[in-house]
Amino acid sequence: MLILHQGNRLERLADDLAEVLRTPVMPALAPEIVAVQSNGMARWLRMRLADRLGIAANLHFPLPSTLIWQLFGRLLPDVPDRSPYDREVLVWRLMAMLPALDGAGPFAPLRAYLADAEDDLRRHQLASRIADLFDQYLVFRPDWILDWERGGGDTWHAPLWRELVESVGGSHRVRVQERVLAALAATPVPGSVLPTRLSLFGIPTLPPSQLAVFARLAEALEVHLFLLNPCRQFWAEIRSEREIARRVTDRDPRELYFETGNSLLASCGTQGRDFLGLVLDCDPHEAGAFEEPGEDTLLHCLQTDILHLQNRGEHGVPRNPIRSDDRSVQIHSCHSPMREVEVLYDHLLALFEADPALEPGDVAVMTPDIEAYAPFVEAVFGTAEPDRRIPFSIADRRQRAESPVATAFFSLLEIVESRFGADQVLGLLEIEPVRRRFGIAEADVAQIRDWVRETGVRWGVDGESRAALDLPATSEHTWRAGLDRLLLGYALPARGRRLFAGILPYDEVEGAPSRVLGLLCSFAEALFAARDGLARRRPISEWADALLNLLGG
Repeated sequence: MLILHQGNRLERLADDLAEVLRTPVMPALAPEIVAVQSNGMARWLRMRLADRLGIAANLHFPLPSTLIWQLFGRLLPDVPDRSPYDREVLVWRLMAMLPALDGAGPFAPLRAYLADAEDDLRRHQLASRIADLFDQYLVFRPDWILDWERGGGDTWHAPLWRELVESVGGSHRVRVQERVLAALAATPVPGSVLPTRLSLFGIPTLPPSQLAVFARLAEALEVHLFLLNPCRQFWAEIRSEREIARRVTDRDPRELYFETGNSLLASCGTQGRDFLGLVLDCDPHEAGAFEEPGEDTLLHCLQTDILHLQNRGEHGVPRNPIRSDDRSVQIHSCHSPMREVEVLYDHLLALFEADPALEPGDVAVMTPDIEAYAPFVEAVFGTAEPDRRIPFSIADRRQRAESPVATAFFSLLEIVESRFGADQVLGLLEIEPVRRRFGIAEADVAQIRDWVRETGVRWGVDGESRAALDLPATSEHTWRAGLDRLLLGYALPARGRRLFAGILPYDEVEGAPSRVLGLLCSFAEALFAARDGLARRRPISEWADALLNLLGG
């Protein structure tokens, strides 16, 4: 049975999930499976369930695609634990195949692209892009995949896919799904093979192929879908004004019955609308858990209008005046991501001061690209004074970003091919393993940043490194020039603005801890010395030794 739980509050949906879990249907030691869209959602949901149930144990929070593959493995004994068509595996298989492709046939565009600069990096980039495309085709265009395998297709994608299938063998997820759906339709599944209950929580959308799997599984077991739905009315057929205008222009009379409903929902809710329509087509059992937001603030008015599929000032719905002290919806225009995070930090401090009942765990901050903002979040929230510190955690980062050692390794590899910009080099000192290797304390980084800024370091190791880029071999504003100024300022203090050997000492270093200056010089010299070694090709075993040695491993 497919049971659709809808609600306009995520907290209420989590409480409904807790009520479902209160009724045990699984064997005593079997985990309760709740599919989620991200690790951040899993973390929040685990805490919410623990608060409601008193304990949250033996819960499994897979991603939907991972869960489906695991269920395939239960139903078909020959399905491996990991698909040979996973994107990470396909990258290397494609990289090995690309050099052997015929340059005269349909693969001519690929061969021409590689011929412009035949090197491993370009080949890996191309293989990575193609693997990503094939991975998306397997999920969103299974009909294309099947057509290609029958000999169809008029671009290079089709013959390359056929060669890949011939090389890899085995079954990809489209073929495995065909077999699973056929098996489910042919014979009843023993109760010991599949879990008794599955739940999907807070997933905003699913590919039609994955939704079809869960709908078929719902014929054999309980499948609970907890869907955040901002509108309690039927809105699967509303359209934005732009869509309606386009349909009128196309003069398709069958499409003219569409309405806008709520204009904000119609223009911004396209993905949710389409997914809701797909779910309703599965004829689920429906359970609603909607709450009235009220109309005391601008935000609540917007939420109420969306909930009831209405527009203020239309069809008898009166407009509400906005109070001058209403701060429920705010827009801050900032000149940089760093400034955005600083404004956010100050705003949160003001909120906590104004509302003593508000807890850090009650606040979620969302961003379209967490990797771009994570360093600024750590810099602002992680270095605050103890009495002004706000507890925080960053969710849904890539594995590389979550591992300080991996971050250090990749940052070192990236910097040797860079211009040694001041911010990029100083960024290495934000990575704990790098600081530990050179004995630099976190509190020392602010002093080092001040020195680098005041001595005018911009980019380049020295004049020779600039000459290698076909630029004038001047040493002004290079790292070498900045370090020389610092060292002379320490050795020859109080010289005013007098030059020594053509170098202007930086007097402000006088009195500063000589330890910090020495550590900065050791760090910089080690980085400069490693530049040439890290820029050359070497076997993977030598790479491991070189990087471990550089980090004092």
